[in-house]
Amino acid sequence: MRYGLGAASLGWLARKGFGAGPVRPACVGAAGPSWLRSNPLLGLSPHPQSQSIAGMPFPTWFTGDDFGNDGIPFHFVTDWFKGGSPPEADESVQVAVVGGGLSGLATAYLLRDLHPVLFEVRDRVGGNAMGEVWRGLPYSLGSAYVISPDKGSFLEKLYGELGLDRVVRVSYPPDPVEIFGKITDDFWSGSSRPKDEQLAFTRYAEVVAFMADKGYPDIPLPDDSEEVKRIHALDRMTFRENVEKQMGMAMPPFLAAAVQGYFYSSFGAPMEDISAASGWNFVAAEEYGRWVFPGGNSYMAWALWKKISEGNWGVPPECRPHPIRCQSQVVDVRSVGERVQVSYFDPNRQLRSLMADSVVMAGSKHICKHVLHDLANWDRDKYEAIHQIWTAAYVVVNVLLDAPIARDFYDCFLLGDESFPMDSNAFEARPIVVDMLRGDFALRRPAPRSVLTLYWPLPWASARFTLLLDEPYRHYAELAVPQIRKMLKLLDVSESTVEQVRISRWGHALPLARPNLIADGICDAVRRPLDGRIYFVNQDNWSLPAVENSLLEARTVAEMIKARG
Repeated sequence: MRYGLGAASLGWLARKGFGAGPVRPACVGAAGPSWLRSNPLLGLSPHPQSQSIAGMPFPTWFTGDDFGNDGIPFHFVTDWFKGGSPPEADESVQVAVVGGGLSGLATAYLLRDLHPVLFEVRDRVGGNAMGEVWRGLPYSLGSAYVISPDKGSFLEKLYGELGLDRVVRVSYPPDPVEIFGKITDDFWSGSSRPKDEQLAFTRYAEVVAFMADKGYPDIPLPDDSEEVKRIHALDRMTFRENVEKQMGMAMPPFLAAAVQGYFYSSFGAPMEDISAASGWNFVAAEEYGRWVFPGGNSYMAWALWKKISEGNWGVPPECRPHPIRCQSQVVDVRSVGERVQVSYFDPNRQLRSLMADSVVMAGSKHICKHVLHDLANWDRDKYEAIHQIWTAAYVVVNVLLDAPIARDFYDCFLLGDESFPMDSNAFEARPIVVDMLRGDFALRRPAPRSVLTLYWPLPWASARFTLLLDEPYRHYAELAVPQIRKMLKLLDVSESTVEQVRISRWGHALPLARPNLIADGICDAVRRPLDGRIYFVNQDNWSLPAVENSLLEARTVAEMIKARG
């Protein structure tokens, strides 16, 4: 099933407000106007203002985690109440959702009958599924695609409700690979490699096919206890240990490099650090194809945002509160009697509180552990489990090209030569982009311009500090320029067509799917509700950087909250 988005559809998107400026109602309401600007897609000027760095045009700062380095939330924990208590609640709701990424948006959508309010610290929702639109081309700042959903599944139904099935283009394996300065479409067959390596490529393909057809590990875990035992056994091994055991041989260097590039890009870590259960949950699923939307997963964020906001575009004051509260930083969540108190700074930096019957913590656990009041004494097991969820940083570079890319591809992995960095120390010594995507892949029609999206993992322990110190923006811009020039040459695109290079940084975006987190019950403790009123929805519930996990966890929690009544 392959669908394109033609030129006529771009007009439809504009009419629907995709990436457009906010529709302003006659009355905003006391909750403030921030929700009007909360669209996860930001429209850019046709010719955005730039500065020159190493001979290429860049903006002056990051997108994504674009906070000033001294203003990143919870890098410094403050006594918000100055030794006192939270302010008295001035509002009461049934459900409060803390976090406006895909996890929070999906939860709010599934609980829309309970009129939830959603808090987001940024001025836009979407999290790392935010996007931008430049001269009619939507593209993602982070999260890029989902796996093709199973027929009749919850995910297929949800995607249909959001209209995603009408704009999707499906990308099927195998992906092209750059090697020795040339792009090849048949790398994964092994036919271009020496005969003594070809058997390993064949065996790897057979193992992948088996895991896709018969050995796929479902995460979240299924109800079948025997299947859970099998997945736990996989979780106790690393991906490399398991795949080479099934192959009956070691991977030769270039096959290992290609698989490593995938793991860097998808997990933010080498395959030697990733659970076999989590690794196969990704690798095997890709055999069934990837759903790519205009703007990547920012299209999903936009569709959810629009559904949640429907009916509120012209709300009079008596119909408040609006469900989306951007520029609102939640700083404290605690049980008070039979309810939950949520304290937050509103867009005017006024400290306020509300009371909720249920609260959904939809942000990353490294934030939750600071927001949940006195968590170490409240639930010590959860507190300790959350500290076992580690995260990796990454960077996304979007190159806006005032010219088309002739080659029709979705993802191309960049192996280079024998010097591909195979472990974290080697990567720190030579931080490189590992794959490039057509940011405009889903717009299947001739176009006069393109967006080239580069995924840049930072898989070493201290990497996120390089995003904060010593002019980090210029540092990464200067590292990016020679790599961009190489990629433009590969694609036969002139450097003179580069309108701007935009860098998004994500400091804690990828939960690391380390071995034993599932088998040892760490994930169970992380995702377990608190006091039967505070719930958790995020991809890091299973320490797995998968959009599907966010959506499936949202369904589980929504059902639990509705069952409470």
